Amino acid sequence: MRNYWVVSPNVKNNEATVSAWRRASVLARAAFMGWEPGDHHIGTRFVEKIAPGDVILIARRHHFAPEIVGLGIAKGKARRTIKPLSAPENFGTARRLSRFIPVSRAPEGVPIIEVLQHTSALARLHPNTRDADARVCRWMEQLLSPNHKNPPKRARAKGSGASQNTTEAQLVDSPKHHQLDYIVRSREQTTKAKKDEARLLMAYRSWLKRQGRVLVAAKYGKLQCDAFERARRNLIEAKSSTSREHIRMAAGQLLDYAFQIEGKFGKPHMAILLPQEPEQNLVNWLPQLTISLVWRKNAAFLDNANGQFM
Repeated sequence: MRNYWVVSPNVKNNEATVSAWRRASVLARAAFMGWEPGDHHIGTRFVEKIAPGDVILIARRHHFAPEIVGLGIAKGKARRTIKPLSAPENFGTARRLSRFIPVSRAPEGVPIIEVLQHTSALARLHPNTRDADARVCRWMEQLLSPNHKNPPKRARAKGSGASQNTTEAQLVDSPKHHQLDYIVRSREQTTKAKKDEARLLMAYRSWLKRQGRVLVAAKYGKLQCDAFERARRNLIEAKSSTSREHIRMAAGQLLDYAFQIEGKFGKPHMAILLPQEPEQNLVNWLPQLTISLVWRKNAAFLDNANGQFM
């Protein structure tokens, strides 16, 4: 009979590096522990008490809300290094996770916040004696089941079929092909860019769908953004390249879209979706505009917004 554990993504008790540790867990499919065995009893428990086959949930309570990274089944023994991962800081040990599932929120009815009341870096759940723990454990087992399927597609948002001539902000199905405003581009270049961005959006949409999250698009008159996640108010503009030209264009589009839809949907969180992580000198001006980045890394998507878009 397996046990269930919660490991905090704040590996070194340093808020400045939590976002980097979240990305490391997704890329390495692993849970990290800052304490080394022998130096602290938590580090020793992480190594000695967690057995192969146990389920580990990487999550914590932060600002009175759940912050979830993912979950998986402990694979093998604890290890001191994980290659070729470049960790943001030194860590004590790590546990690789098989069938790792990135998750950023639990469905309604799963009392995830009730099992995250601890402040420790490691906690064991007790599904046999605590109802909240049992419900969370059942949810995790469902996700880890080989027969688990993606949640059904939600109904189209009310008003999505309205005429484009209206100036009322509304939600619509995310478009298969979205507009691009290229300057001095051949037809072949524009067509290729559209296809690349459509594929990138499709992959990101599928990534979120596996977590029970839905992307649509926000429309204002004839303007329509690439993607909008209403539950989190995430406004996304995708680009096929990390060039300065593409990033500047995306930033301008996001600011325009955000201004148009804020009255109806609230102030959105803005991000540019890119095929890979860009060079820092190309994007170091975006934080002052409160624009974040999301990029593809192998089969995963990462962000620089502490998991807001993951």
